[in-house]
Amino acid sequence: MSLGQAEIDLVVAELAPLAGARVETVRVHGERALTLEIRGREGPAAILVSAEADRTRIHATTRRPPAPEEPFPFQALARRELEGAVLEEIRASAGDRVVELRFRRPGGEVRLVAELTGRHGNLLLVDEAGVIRGRAGPNLSQRRRLVPGERYEPPAPRAAPDVAAPRFAPAGGSPFPLSAAIEGHYGAVEEARALAEARRRLREPLRAAIARSRRALAKLAEEAARIPGAEADRRAADLLKQNLRHVRRGARQVTLTEWTEEGARDVSLALDPSLSPRENMERFYRRYRRIVESAARVEDRAAEVRRRLADAEALVAEVERTPAEGLPRLEREARRLGAAPRPRLAPRRRREEAAPSYRTFHTEAGVAILVGKGAAENDELTVRVAKGNDLWLHARGRSGAHVVVRLPKGQAPDQETLLDAAHLAAHFSDARGDPAVDVVYTRAKHVRKPRGAAPGAVTFSQERTVALRVEPARLARLLASAEGEPA
Repeated sequence: MSLGQAEIDLVVAELAPLAGARVETVRVHGERALTLEIRGREGPAAILVSAEADRTRIHATTRRPPAPEEPFPFQALARRELEGAVLEEIRASAGDRVVELRFRRPGGEVRLVAELTGRHGNLLLVDEAGVIRGRAGPNLSQRRRLVPGERYEPPAPRAAPDVAAPRFAPAGGSPFPLSAAIEGHYGAVEEARALAEARRRLREPLRAAIARSRRALAKLAEEAARIPGAEADRRAADLLKQNLRHVRRGARQVTLTEWTEEGARDVSLALDPSLSPRENMERFYRRYRRIVESAARVEDRAAEVRRRLADAEALVAEVERTPAEGLPRLEREARRLGAAPRPRLAPRRRREEAAPSYRTFHTEAGVAILVGKGAAENDELTVRVAKGNDLWLHARGRSGAHVVVRLPKGQAPDQETLLDAAHLAAHFSDARGDPAVDVVYTRAKHVRKPRGAAPGAVTFSQERTVALRVEPARLARLLASAEGEPA
């Protein structure tokens, strides 16, 4: 459960003395969670800010969260903007769960806005002009456009203010007693979740092994059910052996007299007409021997499967009651049974995730404009990233970046979007600084990369030309909307 408004107000009041401290390190350990390690007059401290769903909170922390397997995109921007900055103020917005941490740095003021509003929470970096420079997670608000380059708009005040009483009693022996209580509570929650996940990771392959064992036992039971029929094959073979001279070659069926303790009885045997009488006899003997010989193997195999099934069922029961420190032992037992979870492997990152091939800018309407970073990156953007309906632009007759405008299928760009993209195509070319530039544009599906062509070289068709007169104010706005890195 996330912190309520009253609890946030109390924590912010407790953290107020940290004003004046300098940020030494920013650690982004969740998609929408980070820790600020700071140093001030009283020495080092750390502030955890989380907008993760059902764990939205802010408090001083003594724990360093584990590093994620893959760095989150927000980390590079947060470190560039906040490391070395001085924390000027921590302020909670009245009537809502929004906290602003204001920082002073040589390039001007920057604010970390923590919207601690549950599942719609987010962390945003806002410059002194009120423009969003970056955000930790995707925009989940349906009423506000929280995108880089837009002015930050705080959430509307809630109709029913949070009047719930604080749940946490300050813990003694800590410079931040309320934070210590909150950290203890959420630490226990995180440990419980980690334990549940570790148990799930062990339990699922064990349950799959149990299901496999039960299917194997069912198949073995079917095979065992065939064993009583083997005796009938032996009697049929013996009867044929005694009457080979009475069986006609090519017959499909023969009726022979069998002498038993009860007396004589007629027995009809189905034969294979392609085989001789002796070969039919040998066929019955072979089938009898195969079933009899497999009987012992079936029973041995069934006993082994029943043992493994019992072990797996006992291990599943033990997983549910074993504490975290005992789970490695159970994993070794599961591995012995061939039911261990797969080792965690770091996910492979696509090239654009590991090293983006383009910069991203935004129009006033929030449309994304992608700009290639170099010749090889232009190829990546045009050939692999762009979709057929996207708009593609380039400064005519100049060396420069490929520019792609993301467009939904069947939608044409409006005039403002086209002018914004043309300004970026002109700026990121060797025509930069010229007052007028011709920019060609077409759909990405009409752009081709010739085989063997140099990096960045393409051919295109169905193009049109914009005779662009550069507007410095428009260009400045676009460059300020750069997402993730400076233009």
